[in-house]
Amino acid sequence: MKFAIKPVILGLAICATLTSCVKKSDYDALQAEKDALAQSLAESQDRIKSLEEANEALTADKDALTADLDQVKEDLKMTMSQVEEIKGLVAAKEAELSKIQGDVKAAFAGYEDAGLTIESSNDQILISMPEKVLFRSSSSSLDRSDKDIITKLAEVLKNDASLSVIVEGHTDNAKMKEGVGFDNWDLSVRRSMTVVRTLIREGVAPEQITAAGSGEFSPVVSDDASSTEAREKNRRTEFIIVPNLSELFKVYKG
Repeated sequence: MKFAIKPVILGLAICATLTSCVKKSDYDALQAEKDALAQSLAESQDRIKSLEEANEALTADKDALTADLDQVKEDLKMTMSQVEEIKGLVAAKEAELSKIQGDVKAAFAGYEDAGLTIESSNDQILISMPEKVLFRSSSSSLDRSDKDIITKLAEVLKNDASLSVIVEGHTDNAKMKEGVGFDNWDLSVRRSMTVVRTLIREGVAPEQITAAGSGEFSPVVSDDASSTEAREKNRRTEFIIVPNLSELFKVYKG
């Protein structure tokens, strides 16, 4: 038993000696350093995690922006295609209007000296004929010698069934004579209907024609409308030719 107890006593003595060799202050310092390193490691790990999450978010944003950019590029291609299509439609429309105006001018060549005018505006062609070209004063009957001008207009309309025309009569502001039985508005409508019936007799489809009358209420000269010159200009018959451009666009698009 004596020899067995001695090694144990010796080990305890050595252990006590080693413990007494490390000062408490050094131990506390090492422990504090260890704790600081552990905290720094934890903070570093948290920062790494935050950076990874931020990187994932940035990657997601980049992917979304890339998708948006691709969509914008695709939309731009479509827009440019639509712009080219619109340019084509505008060119086709202008060509069609130019052709119609050329046909109308050719049909009425020789009447411009009598005061007939032809203009185009807002995709329409306006023909204005002074009273003396078609009618006698206060009359709604066509002059026989000038009926051929309605025949020429009928040919233009028959050659292109897509055209429609508004025939609108206008008068001056002078009151009708007593006992006539109608006023200026009646006269403007009667003149319009006389032209419309003549066009139909010449073979124009009724569906292409609209009759209208404005009396003295839509003058081209409103200043000093009672002067002789103003009244002469205001007494007129207008033909508003309206192309059916929607059909043209359908044909163009194919």
